[in-house]
Amino acid sequence: MADSSHPESLIDLIEDLRKLPGVGRKTATRYAYWLVSQDQTYLTTLGKKIHAIKKAVKICRICGNKTEQEVCGICQNAERNIGQLCIVEQAEDILQFEKTGVYQGKYHVLGGVVDPLKKVSLQELNIDTLPDRIVSEEVTEIILALNPTIQGDATNSALQEYFRDQDLTVTKLGRGISMGSTLEYVDTTTLQEALNSRR
Repeated sequence: MADSSHPESLIDLIEDLRKLPGVGRKTATRYAYWLVSQDQTYLTTLGKKIHAIKKAVKICRICGNKTEQEVCGICQNAERNIGQLCIVEQAEDILQFEKTGVYQGKYHVLGGVVDPLKKVSLQELNIDTLPDRIVSEEVTEIILALNPTIQGDATNSALQEYFRDQDLTVTKLGRGISMGSTLEYVDTTTLQEALNSRR
């Protein structure tokens, strides 16, 4: 049954906005009413940017980061420490680590996590290029920087097994990040501590 308290076009917009991560009905409603109060020029410009984003943003062919080129700026940066490779779940996790200013190595984006319930194994994630990267970039340390969730722990275990017979130091983020949280919402200081106390 339609909600008669809102115009139908706003109801449709609210439902679309609710699909955004972390956005519930109240927040979606606030966003929808804010948008409808904005100048048409702004809305048209915003719409064009949203329409163009899918074509503009690519996936880095080396690490899986989001980029507008074939290779992202981090992979192109010769000053980064090529001996360290930080493995993250999603490209947006890289932003959190870059904010800390502590980590100066490179990244590898898995594009997901191991999830036995959904029958997602390590082989279905972005790991095909890892062996070549380890050799070509002379990697000596792998940092497992996955969200502290059940799926993240399962992925950590699978990756530790994957790297077991290789001459690598494999570390995980240290103290400070509570179980069930996501890196997206971890403050910079806590993330710095977790990096510095990795084990």
